[in-house]
Amino acid sequence: MYTWEMEKFINQRDKRIGGDDLLKIISQEENPQIKVVRYIAGEGNNYGSYHIVAKNDSGEGTKEFQFDVMPHEEAKAKGLVKKK
Repeated sequence: MYTWEMEKFINQRDKRIGGDDLLKIISQEENPQIKVVRYIAGEGNNYGSYHIVAKNDSGEGTKEFQFDVMPHEEAKAKGLVKKK
């Protein structure tokens, strides 16, 4: 996924990601331009957030993204978790 696609992916989900979408967006195998993935733990009903730093598609500079974590139960209810 290109950096612009990562931004679109995150924004389409209102910066709230869970289930398999979470695994996809933080995967450095799928997104080799990622330089840093940082999880920021939340408290209480806040499940935390992720901060990603990725190289720009031009190869110069970086782009930063932040999004909230969706609870597993909600992601499962929305069909975002693979069924085994």
